[in-house]
Amino acid sequence: MRIVFLFAFICAFQYVNSQYYYNDIITTRQTNRQYKLLKDNNVQLVTGKSFEADGTPAEGFGLTQQLAEGSTVITTVTEHAGTGKTISTSWYNNNRIRKTLDSTENIKSTVTYSYNNNDIVSITTLTEDVFMNNASTEIHQWTYDNGTPVKMLLIKNNVDTTTVDFIKDSTGNIGEERWTKKGRRLETYFYYYNAKNNLTDIVRYNLRAQRLLPDFLFEYDDKGVLTQSIQVPQGSADYLVWQHIYNSNGLKQRDLCFSKTRQPVGSIEYSYR
Repeated sequence: MRIVFLFAFICAFQYVNSQYYYNDIITTRQTNRQYKLLKDNNVQLVTGKSFEADGTPAEGFGLTQQLAEGSTVITTVTEHAGTGKTISTSWYNNNRIRKTLDSTENIKSTVTYSYNNNDIVSITTLTEDVFMNNASTEIHQWTYDNGTPVKMLLIKNNVDTTTVDFIKDSTGNIGEERWTKKGRRLETYFYYYNAKNNLTDIVRYNLRAQRLLPDFLFEYDDKGVLTQSIQVPQGSADYLVWQHIYNSNGLKQRDLCFSKTRQPVGSIEYSYR
């Protein structure tokens, strides 16, 4: 399996279009923590090098992340011969992401975040297709009860609305995410946690298998730092296992990728200055 699949997996993992509690709330918190970690360590440049399973460098792969303007703006450039070039610019204020602009050759996507204190109240995504000369919008409007999400309205192009309800488990964590549209249940996700309230599993009912199956699996160290991530592609029994290694400052040093059978697939190594 070539490293291009690794890179595609990273993109899918970061921009998965489901599990809205995970994607909007948890991932945004992780993004904000990562930004603060880079700023606290006075990092101005991050570079990534990709390697195949045999240790040889992956051809045509490039990853750079530049911090600028007093560390309030991060520009990330990724390149691969098979996927092209992507430029992503993110703006931060008070250690929180406020806007991200992603652009490829033909697609431009602008994501705007609004907060009430530390709670995200809306995420608006404008996607523009230059080649097809069209655009679409998607708005996520969040409602809370004492700081806990209870509902999100997903509004597409101002006319198509899906309601997402969130149900707490016995420990107060979000345990279920239920999608409904025009009174019909579309999807239900279940969230599971370890004794330290770290998210470990996101699962849903698989009609084909007639049972609950995971979409995501996470493992942590004793300090609650993420050490392993698994995403199971929908409709597939195959998956990749990512192991994350950090340096003494808490910055990610390496991402190691393995197949389902634990055979090496490739790796990405990061450096900072």
